[in-house]
Amino acid sequence: MFDPKNLVNPHLDGDSFFEKRGGRGILLLHGLTATTNSVRPIANSLSELNWTTSAPLLPGHGDSLEKLSKTTWRDWAKRTEQCWHQLNEQCDETFIVGESAGGLLALWLGCLQTIRPKSMVLVAPALQLNLKNWEKQMIWLLSLFKSSFPKAKKTRSLQWQGYSEHSLKAILQLIDLQNLVLEILPQMQQKILVFEGGHDDVISPEVSNLLRKRASRSEVQSIFVKEAGHHPMLEQTSQKYVLSRIVNFLQNS
Repeated sequence: MFDPKNLVNPHLDGDSFFEKRGGRGILLLHGLTATTNSVRPIANSLSELNWTTSAPLLPGHGDSLEKLSKTTWRDWAKRTEQCWHQLNEQCDETFIVGESAGGLLALWLGCLQTIRPKSMVLVAPALQLNLKNWEKQMIWLLSLFKSSFPKAKKTRSLQWQGYSEHSLKAILQLIDLQNLVLEILPQMQQKILVFEGGHDDVISPEVSNLLRKRASRSEVQSIFVKEAGHHPMLEQTSQKYVLSRIVNFLQNS
């Protein structure tokens, strides 16, 4: 259910979408607390090139923080898997773009599915958060007494849609998924393009090196965007460049 009244930038369209076009299909996965608005820019770019686009609104998102706190990573993964099968029924070749937690779900899917993506793009993938172990333990402890904590306010120019607070339980679910993905990454064999922002304070700066180490059978290419933060596909300083590089990578895969 999509109910934008509890979201930052409620006027934006962040619901699930599926647009059938050509034989190449792309699954687009948004990040934790966000909506599909985060991946619409790349969806628009690929639609113009006759790609079929699919972007599920993950369970617990686009409605209320309380609902997000009641979901698990398995709920997000189940929805991702359902949309992946739907996309493969409609298309001859299939790919994935995942942003933040969506990038983590992309890696999970790429390792475990019988039909694997031809290649994938990970934008600020949440494979490793920029948190120390004691900070993770503190999140667990705090989750016993409170449900959420406020985010730093995003600039008005950033056309991002989602919750204004973090769900502590959802972050713990994300960490559980990180641990699983790190275990199964040796199964990964896809061609992967990773984008990292120079001003990203959410994701560890070592994420590309960690991915290369764990997914040693994959071809991992990384692009460091110095001026970008955690949302390179939405930020004005990086959007045009990042979208063009994603399209070029996918078109030539």
